[in-house]
Amino acid sequence: MSIYAWTYNLIGNPLGLAALPAWLPYMLCRRKYRCSLARRAGWLPAHDQARLRPGQGIWVHAVSVGEFNLAATLIEQLRPHCPDMQFVVSVTTMTGYEVAQRRLTPADVLIYFPLEFWPVMDRMVARVRPRAAVIVETEIWPNFLYALARRGIPCVLANGRISQKSFDRYRLARPFMRDVLGRFAQCNMQTGHDAARLRALGAPPARVAVTGNIKFDAARLVDTPAPDATLRTELGLPANVPVFLGAALDKTGAEDALMIDVLEQVRAQAPQTALIIVPRHPERGPELARLVAQRGYVPRQRSQGARFADPAREIFIVDTIGELKRFYTIAQAVFVGKSLCAPGGGQNMIEPIALGVPTMYGPHTANFRGMADVLLEHGGARLVRSAGELAAAILDVGRDPAAARAMVQRGQAFIRSQHGATQRNVASILATLNIEH
Repeated sequence: MSIYAWTYNLIGNPLGLAALPAWLPYMLCRRKYRCSLARRAGWLPAHDQARLRPGQGIWVHAVSVGEFNLAATLIEQLRPHCPDMQFVVSVTTMTGYEVAQRRLTPADVLIYFPLEFWPVMDRMVARVRPRAAVIVETEIWPNFLYALARRGIPCVLANGRISQKSFDRYRLARPFMRDVLGRFAQCNMQTGHDAARLRALGAPPARVAVTGNIKFDAARLVDTPAPDATLRTELGLPANVPVFLGAALDKTGAEDALMIDVLEQVRAQAPQTALIIVPRHPERGPELARLVAQRGYVPRQRSQGARFADPAREIFIVDTIGELKRFYTIAQAVFVGKSLCAPGGGQNMIEPIALGVPTMYGPHTANFRGMADVLLEHGGARLVRSAGELAAAILDVGRDPAAARAMVQRGQAFIRSQHGATQRNVASILATLNIEH
């Protein structure tokens, strides 16, 4: 290992052990950590251990649901070219794990990403011993890269991005970052800005390419919107009730009350409007239900099999996993969250537009800056800076559906123009594996 790797672990490992008495009780008290702690620490169930095929697999790492969906798109395109290879997929979150379980094949192996602690990480990489590794988006774990490099295993960064905030933080340790980034065999970035930032941090320029954003390929374009009538029936929601959907709301809770404010402003002119809230983290369902009740409405939680009885008095909370796209289809307008309140960061605004739904988001979209800005330039979405502006945008959709449809069509045209990122990333991974494409 390099001097940077030795220093990183010489300092990091003792600090991690020293912090153990503080963070271990916290993790044991939180179900999402407690249920996966042993696996994060390197333990594998016997059936997973038996199914591993060292030297014959591709390790694909995706943090959570969004990243896994992109990883699944990549894996689907890679399978025909690698029929004899096994995919080992690692995730960090419980929600990511649950979604991955449903989409992977029996031949694949699903694991939790190991702790960034050298003995744990090195042991897990030795167990899996893939032919290559792929990190989806920008999860830079030094010990993972060092453990791979130690064994001569190439690693590709797919659909990479570097926000301005991350760039500012990383460049404080530029010599170290140069050493870490030098372990990548290839870095495929979403935009020219992302590529420039990575090169500025010390990534070898020849190994950095702009391949576009896989999210555009993963989005299923619908020319004619097709509301999920079965879902409306499940919810007890009449077809003539317009739905405003607040999606992927910030886990801080700052946007929750604003959605209710928006609903009340919209209902002053469109009293039949119903509100459906989809939190980014489903475990926030009870917290949201308490807020809804405090505001004088009846909370209805999807996780409890609830239905609308009186949409005028109720707010529906989708505290389940993997249903967001279905709910998008029944919405008249969608607000994509983690964007109205600072610091935000944004969430994927491509999916609702692809499904034909007028889409709004706030100004704090640093994690999706390129996508958000260009969508606005093309007139394919609407930027709102307050609850009042969001309410006005929703009312505009109801007043002028033709203009709203034209906005969606402009957004979809932009999405089509960006297709091809998946194939470029697949070609790069296959080249790393010396497999003819």
